[in-house]
Amino acid sequence: MKRILFIISMLFCALCAGAQSNIVNELEKDVAGKGFVRVNQPESLARLMGSMITIDGKATQVEGYRVLVYSGNNSRQARDEANAMASFMRNNFPGAEVYVVFDPPVRSCLYGDYRTREEAEAVMYRLKGTKKFKEISVRKCLINLPY
Repeated sequence: MKRILFIISMLFCALCAGAQSNIVNELEKDVAGKGFVRVNQPESLARLMGSMITIDGKATQVEGYRVLVYSGNNSRQARDEANAMASFMRNNFPGAEVYVVFDPPVRSCLYGDYRTREEAEAVMYRLKGTKKFKEISVRKCLINLPY
Protein backbone atom coordinates (compact mmCIF):
# COMPACT_ATOMS: atom_id res chain seq x y z
CA MET A 1 0.00 0.00 0.00
CA LYS A 2 2.83 2.41 0.88
CA ARG A 3 4.53 1.64 -2.44
CA ILE A 4 1.37 2.43 -4.40
CA LEU A 5 0.92 5.76 -2.60
CA PHE A 6 4.58 6.57 -3.16
CA ILE A 7 4.35 5.76 -6.89
CA ILE A 8 1.16 7.80 -7.29
CA SER A 9 2.70 10.79 -5.51
CA MET A 10 5.85 10.56 -7.66
CA LEU A 11 3.77 10.42 -10.85
CA PHE A 12 1.76 13.44 -9.68
CA CYS A 13 4.97 15.41 -9.00
CA ALA A 14 6.37 14.46 -12.40
CA LEU A 15 3.15 15.58 -14.08
CA CYS A 16 3.22 18.93 -12.28
CA ALA A 17 6.87 19.50 -13.15
CA GLY A 18 6.32 18.55 -16.77
CA ALA A 19 3.33 20.87 -17.09
CA GLN A 20 5.40 23.93 -16.22
CA SER A 21 6.47 25.97 -19.19
CA ASN A 22 9.34 28.41 -19.12
CA ILE A 23 10.44 31.35 -21.21
CA VAL A 24 13.16 29.39 -23.01
CA ASN A 25 10.59 26.91 -24.31
CA GLU A 26 8.45 29.83 -25.47
CA LEU A 27 11.44 31.40 -27.25
CA GLU A 28 12.37 28.17 -29.01
CA LYS A 29 8.92 27.71 -30.55
CA ASP A 30 9.07 27.97 -34.33
CA VAL A 31 6.47 30.57 -35.33
CA ALA A 32 6.08 31.37 -39.02
CA GLY A 33 7.27 34.86 -39.90
CA LYS A 34 8.80 35.55 -36.48
CA GLY A 35 12.20 33.85 -36.78
CA PHE A 36 13.78 31.08 -34.75
CA VAL A 37 15.72 31.25 -31.47
CA ARG A 38 17.99 28.52 -30.15
CA VAL A 39 19.13 28.75 -26.53
CA ASN A 40 22.11 26.72 -25.32
CA GLN A 41 22.07 26.47 -21.54
CA PRO A 42 23.28 24.12 -18.82
CA GLU A 43 20.76 21.73 -17.28
CA SER A 44 21.02 23.47 -13.89
CA LEU A 45 19.78 26.73 -15.45
CA ALA A 46 16.92 24.90 -17.13
CA ARG A 47 15.83 23.54 -13.72
CA LEU A 48 15.94 27.03 -12.22
CA MET A 49 13.83 28.40 -15.05
CA GLY A 50 11.17 25.83 -14.16
CA SER A 51 10.77 27.53 -10.76
CA MET A 52 9.24 30.66 -12.29
CA ILE A 53 5.61 31.44 -11.74
CA THR A 54 3.62 31.72 -14.95
CA ILE A 55 0.65 34.01 -15.44
CA ASP A 56 -1.26 33.75 -18.73
CA GLY A 57 1.54 31.59 -20.12
CA LYS A 58 4.20 34.24 -19.45
CA ALA A 59 6.79 34.05 -16.70
CA THR A 60 6.37 37.37 -14.91
CA GLN A 61 7.08 36.86 -11.22
CA VAL A 62 9.55 34.91 -9.13
CA GLU A 63 10.32 34.65 -5.44
CA GLY A 64 12.64 37.37 -4.30
CA TYR A 65 13.04 40.21 -1.85
CA ARG A 66 11.92 43.81 -1.37
CA VAL A 67 12.98 46.41 1.17
CA LEU A 68 10.20 47.34 3.62
CA VAL A 69 10.46 51.09 4.25
CA TYR A 70 7.09 51.67 5.95
CA SER A 71 4.56 49.55 7.78
CA GLY A 72 1.41 50.73 9.53
CA ASN A 73 -2.07 49.61 10.60
CA ASN A 74 -5.16 49.77 8.39
CA SER A 75 -6.19 53.32 9.29
CA ARG A 76 -6.57 56.24 6.88
CA GLN A 77 -3.50 57.82 8.47
CA ALA A 78 -1.44 54.71 7.65
CA ARG A 79 -2.64 54.84 4.04
CA ASP A 80 -1.64 58.49 3.75
CA GLU A 81 1.74 57.82 5.36
CA ALA A 82 2.41 54.83 3.07
CA ASN A 83 1.55 56.92 0.00
CA ALA A 84 3.72 59.79 1.27
CA MET A 85 6.62 57.37 1.80
CA ALA A 86 6.12 55.97 -1.71
CA SER A 87 6.25 59.49 -3.15
CA PHE A 88 9.37 60.26 -1.09
CA MET A 89 11.08 57.08 -2.33
CA ARG A 90 10.22 57.81 -5.98
CA ASN A 91 11.58 61.35 -5.73
CA ASN A 92 14.72 60.70 -3.67
CA PHE A 93 15.70 57.15 -4.66
CA PRO A 94 14.80 56.65 -8.33
CA GLY A 95 15.85 53.53 -10.19
CA ALA A 96 13.63 50.96 -8.47
CA GLU A 97 9.92 50.39 -8.28
CA VAL A 98 7.95 51.39 -5.18
CA TYR A 99 4.90 49.39 -4.08
CA VAL A 100 2.17 50.34 -1.60
CA VAL A 101 0.56 47.11 -0.40
CA PHE A 102 -2.47 46.52 1.81
CA ASP A 103 -2.35 43.07 3.39
CA PRO A 104 -5.02 43.33 6.11
CA PRO A 105 -4.54 44.66 8.72
CA VAL A 106 -1.16 46.10 7.63
CA ARG A 107 -0.38 48.71 4.99
CA SER A 108 3.21 48.62 3.72
CA CYS A 109 5.50 50.50 1.40
CA LEU A 110 8.06 48.25 -0.34
CA TYR A 111 11.03 49.29 -2.45
CA GLY A 112 12.70 47.41 -5.31
CA ASP A 113 12.75 43.92 -6.81
CA TYR A 114 15.80 41.89 -5.77
CA ARG A 115 16.54 38.26 -6.62
CA THR A 116 18.81 37.63 -3.62
CA ARG A 117 18.64 38.63 0.01
CA GLU A 118 22.19 40.03 -0.23
CA GLU A 119 21.15 42.53 -2.94
CA ALA A 120 18.17 43.65 -0.85
CA GLU A 121 20.27 43.97 2.30
CA ALA A 122 22.87 46.09 0.49
CA VAL A 123 20.13 48.52 -0.56
CA MET A 124 18.59 48.39 2.93
CA TYR A 125 21.90 49.37 4.56
CA ARG A 126 22.39 52.17 2.03
CA LEU A 127 18.91 53.51 2.82
CA LYS A 128 19.44 53.03 6.56
CA GLY A 129 22.58 55.17 6.32
CA THR A 130 20.47 58.18 5.30
CA LYS A 131 18.77 58.09 8.74
CA LYS A 132 15.41 59.05 7.19
CA PHE A 133 13.58 55.83 8.10
CA LYS A 134 12.17 54.75 11.47
CA GLU A 135 12.06 51.06 10.63
CA ILE A 136 13.52 49.32 7.61
CA SER A 137 13.87 45.62 6.84
CA VAL A 138 13.97 43.03 4.06
CA ARG A 139 10.82 41.08 3.18
CA LYS A 140 10.59 37.93 1.10
CA CYS A 141 7.82 38.11 -1.51
CA LEU A 142 6.99 37.68 -5.17
CA ILE A 143 8.87 40.20 -7.29
CA ASN A 144 8.42 41.40 -10.84
CA LEU A 145 11.00 40.34 -13.39
CA PRO A 146 12.78 43.16 -15.20
CA TYR A 147 11.77 43.55 -18.83
